[in-house]
Amino acid sequence: MPGDVPRETEERLAQLKALVLAESREQNLISESSVVAFDERHLADSLQLAPLLPAGVLVDIGSGGGFPGLVLGCVRADPCHLVEPRAKRAAFLDGARHALGIGDHVHVHGCKVERVTLPPVAAITARAVASLDRLFTMASHLADDETLWVLPKGQSAASELAEARKTWQGDFRLVASRTDPEAAIVLATGVRRRRAR
Repeated sequence: MPGDVPRETEERLAQLKALVLAESREQNLISESSVVAFDERHLADSLQLAPLLPAGVLVDIGSGGGFPGLVLGCVRADPCHLVEPRAKRAAFLDGARHALGIGDHVHVHGCKVERVTLPPVAAITARAVASLDRLFTMASHLADDETLWVLPKGQSAASELAEARKTWQGDFRLVASRTDPEAAIVLATGVRRRRAR
Protein backbone atom coordinates (compact mmCIF):
# COMPACT_ATOMS: atom_id res chain seq x y z
CA MET A 1 0.00 0.00 0.00
CA PRO A 2 1.37 3.47 -0.85
CA GLY A 3 2.90 5.27 2.13
CA ASP A 4 2.38 8.81 3.38
CA VAL A 5 -1.36 8.43 3.88
CA PRO A 6 -3.28 8.32 7.20
CA ARG A 7 -4.28 4.88 8.52
CA GLU A 8 -7.98 5.48 7.75
CA THR A 9 -7.12 6.35 4.15
CA GLU A 10 -4.83 3.33 3.90
CA GLU A 11 -7.67 1.08 5.04
CA ARG A 12 -10.03 2.70 2.55
CA LEU A 13 -7.55 2.17 -0.30
CA ALA A 14 -7.11 -1.48 0.74
CA GLN A 15 -10.89 -1.84 0.61
CA LEU A 16 -10.97 -0.18 -2.82
CA LYS A 17 -8.33 -2.62 -4.05
CA ALA A 18 -10.41 -5.57 -2.80
CA LEU A 19 -13.55 -4.17 -4.49
CA VAL A 20 -11.77 -3.67 -7.82
CA LEU A 21 -10.16 -7.12 -7.80
CA ALA A 22 -13.48 -8.78 -6.96
CA GLU A 23 -15.36 -6.85 -9.65
CA SER A 24 -12.64 -7.60 -12.20
CA ARG A 25 -13.86 -11.20 -12.19
CA GLU A 26 -17.18 -9.88 -13.55
CA GLN A 27 -15.95 -7.17 -15.92
CA ASN A 28 -12.61 -6.04 -17.30
CA LEU A 29 -11.84 -3.13 -14.95
CA ILE A 30 -8.04 -3.49 -15.06
CA SER A 31 -5.65 -5.45 -17.24
CA GLU A 32 -4.61 -8.88 -16.00
CA SER A 33 -0.96 -7.85 -16.23
CA SER A 34 -1.46 -4.91 -13.82
CA VAL A 35 -2.87 -7.02 -10.96
CA VAL A 36 0.58 -7.98 -9.64
CA ALA A 37 1.70 -4.32 -9.55
CA PHE A 38 -1.73 -3.03 -8.43
CA ASP A 39 -0.48 -0.73 -5.64
CA GLU A 40 2.07 1.00 -7.86
CA ARG A 41 0.19 0.92 -11.15
CA HIS A 42 -3.22 2.03 -9.88
CA LEU A 43 -3.03 3.41 -6.34
CA ALA A 44 0.33 5.23 -6.30
CA ASP A 45 -0.17 6.36 -9.89
CA SER A 46 -3.46 7.99 -8.88
CA LEU A 47 -2.24 9.34 -5.53
CA GLN A 48 0.61 11.27 -7.15
CA LEU A 49 -2.02 13.60 -8.66
CA ALA A 50 -3.45 14.66 -5.28
CA PRO A 51 -0.77 17.24 -4.34
CA LEU A 52 -1.05 18.80 -7.80
CA LEU A 53 -4.78 19.49 -7.46
CA PRO A 54 -6.25 22.79 -6.22
CA ALA A 55 -9.05 22.83 -3.66
CA GLY A 56 -12.53 22.71 -5.14
CA VAL A 57 -14.67 20.57 -7.40
CA LEU A 58 -12.91 17.84 -9.38
CA VAL A 59 -14.16 16.04 -12.48
CA ASP A 60 -12.55 12.73 -13.47
CA ILE A 61 -13.31 11.73 -17.06
CA GLY A 62 -13.58 8.05 -17.95
CA SER A 63 -13.21 6.83 -14.37
CA GLY A 64 -13.45 3.14 -15.35
CA GLY A 65 -12.29 1.08 -12.38
CA GLY A 66 -11.92 4.20 -10.25
CA PHE A 67 -8.50 5.48 -11.28
CA PRO A 68 -7.73 8.17 -10.48
CA GLY A 69 -11.20 9.41 -9.45
CA LEU A 70 -12.15 7.00 -6.66
CA VAL A 71 -8.64 7.08 -5.22
CA LEU A 72 -8.70 10.89 -5.16
CA GLY A 73 -12.17 10.75 -3.61
CA CYS A 74 -10.65 8.69 -0.79
CA VAL A 75 -8.01 11.32 0.01
CA ARG A 76 -9.94 14.55 -0.69
CA ALA A 77 -13.03 15.96 0.98
CA ASP A 78 -13.88 18.26 -1.94
CA PRO A 79 -16.67 17.25 -4.33
CA CYS A 80 -15.48 14.73 -6.91
CA HIS A 81 -17.51 13.86 -10.01
CA LEU A 82 -16.70 10.56 -11.71
CA VAL A 83 -17.79 10.41 -15.35
CA GLU A 84 -18.14 6.94 -16.86
CA PRO A 85 -20.36 6.23 -19.89
CA ARG A 86 -20.23 2.41 -19.67
CA ALA A 87 -23.24 1.35 -17.58
CA LYS A 88 -21.63 -1.62 -15.78
CA ARG A 89 -18.59 0.40 -14.79
CA ALA A 90 -20.73 3.34 -13.65
CA ALA A 91 -22.78 0.92 -11.51
CA PHE A 92 -19.56 -0.43 -9.97
CA LEU A 93 -18.33 3.11 -9.19
CA ASP A 94 -21.67 4.01 -7.61
CA GLY A 95 -21.62 0.93 -5.39
CA ALA A 96 -17.96 1.44 -4.50
CA ARG A 97 -18.39 5.05 -3.38
CA HIS A 98 -21.05 3.97 -0.91
CA ALA A 99 -19.07 0.93 0.27
CA LEU A 100 -16.05 3.17 0.88
CA GLY A 101 -18.08 5.71 2.85
CA ILE A 102 -17.37 8.58 0.46
CA GLY A 103 -20.80 8.82 -1.13
CA ASP A 104 -21.43 12.23 0.43
CA HIS A 105 -18.85 14.01 -1.74
CA VAL A 106 -18.18 11.58 -4.61
CA HIS A 107 -20.79 11.53 -7.38
CA VAL A 108 -21.10 9.27 -10.43
CA HIS A 109 -22.36 10.39 -13.84
CA GLY A 110 -23.23 7.41 -16.05
CA CYS A 111 -22.91 9.28 -19.34
CA LYS A 112 -20.40 10.86 -21.69
CA VAL A 113 -18.67 13.93 -20.31
CA GLU A 114 -20.26 16.09 -23.02
CA ARG A 115 -23.62 15.56 -21.24
CA VAL A 116 -22.38 16.57 -17.77
CA THR A 117 -23.57 20.03 -16.75
CA LEU A 118 -21.70 21.72 -13.92
CA PRO A 119 -20.41 25.24 -13.35
CA PRO A 120 -16.71 25.59 -14.22
CA VAL A 121 -14.76 23.23 -11.95
CA ALA A 122 -11.42 23.64 -10.15
CA ALA A 123 -9.74 20.64 -11.77
CA ILE A 124 -10.20 17.98 -14.43
CA THR A 125 -8.40 14.63 -14.53
CA ALA A 126 -8.45 11.80 -17.05
CA ARG A 127 -6.24 8.74 -17.32
CA ALA A 128 -5.87 6.76 -20.55
CA VAL A 129 -9.07 8.19 -22.04
CA ALA A 130 -8.25 10.15 -25.19
CA SER A 131 -5.72 12.47 -26.80
CA LEU A 132 -5.26 15.93 -25.28
CA ASP A 133 -7.03 17.52 -28.25
CA ARG A 134 -10.02 15.20 -27.80
CA LEU A 135 -10.11 15.73 -24.01
CA PHE A 136 -10.12 19.51 -24.38
CA THR A 137 -12.88 19.26 -27.01
CA MET A 138 -15.00 16.92 -24.88
CA ALA A 139 -14.76 18.78 -21.58
CA SER A 140 -13.96 22.45 -22.23
CA HIS A 141 -17.56 23.34 -21.27
CA LEU A 142 -16.66 22.35 -17.67
CA ALA A 143 -13.60 24.62 -17.54
CA ASP A 144 -12.76 28.28 -17.32
CA ASP A 145 -9.39 30.09 -17.33
CA GLU A 146 -8.72 29.02 -13.73
CA THR A 147 -9.46 25.30 -14.20
CA LEU A 148 -6.38 23.10 -13.83
CA TRP A 149 -6.23 20.10 -16.15
CA VAL A 150 -4.13 17.33 -14.57
CA LEU A 151 -3.66 14.66 -17.24
CA PRO A 152 -1.28 11.71 -16.87
CA LYS A 153 -0.19 10.90 -20.42
CA GLY A 154 2.58 8.33 -20.16
CA GLN A 155 5.47 8.35 -22.61
CA SER A 156 3.46 10.19 -25.27
CA ALA A 157 3.01 13.34 -23.16
CA ALA A 158 5.41 15.63 -25.04
CA SER A 159 4.27 14.57 -28.52
CA GLU A 160 0.58 14.80 -27.58
CA LEU A 161 1.14 18.26 -26.13
CA ALA A 162 2.92 19.41 -29.29
CA GLU A 163 -0.02 18.15 -31.35
CA ALA A 164 -2.62 19.79 -29.07
CA ARG A 165 -0.83 23.17 -29.23
CA LYS A 166 -1.72 23.35 -32.93
CA THR A 167 -5.39 23.73 -31.96
CA TRP A 168 -5.33 24.86 -28.33
CA GLN A 169 -3.54 27.60 -26.42
CA GLY A 170 -3.00 28.08 -22.70
CA ASP A 171 -0.36 27.62 -20.02
CA PHE A 172 0.99 24.08 -20.45
CA ARG A 173 3.74 22.27 -18.59
CA LEU A 174 4.94 18.72 -18.07
CA VAL A 175 5.62 17.21 -14.64
CA ALA A 176 7.58 13.98 -14.34
CA SER A 177 5.61 10.97 -13.15
CA ARG A 178 6.70 9.55 -9.80
CA THR A 179 5.66 6.03 -10.80
CA ASP A 180 7.14 5.77 -14.30
CA PRO A 181 10.46 7.46 -15.16
CA GLU A 182 9.49 7.67 -18.84
CA ALA A 183 6.02 9.12 -18.25
CA ALA A 184 4.78 12.65 -17.59
CA ILE A 185 1.68 14.50 -16.41
CA VAL A 186 0.34 17.42 -18.44
CA LEU A 187 -0.73 20.42 -16.34
CA ALA A 188 -2.74 23.06 -18.18
CA THR A 189 -4.66 26.22 -17.33
CA GLY A 190 -6.31 28.89 -19.46
CA VAL A 191 -7.02 26.29 -22.13
CA ARG A 192 -8.93 27.70 -25.09
CA ARG A 193 -9.20 26.90 -28.76
CA ARG A 194 -6.95 28.89 -31.06
CA ARG A 195 -8.74 31.27 -33.37
CA ALA A 196 -8.48 30.54 -37.05
CA ARG A 197 -6.29 33.05 -38.80
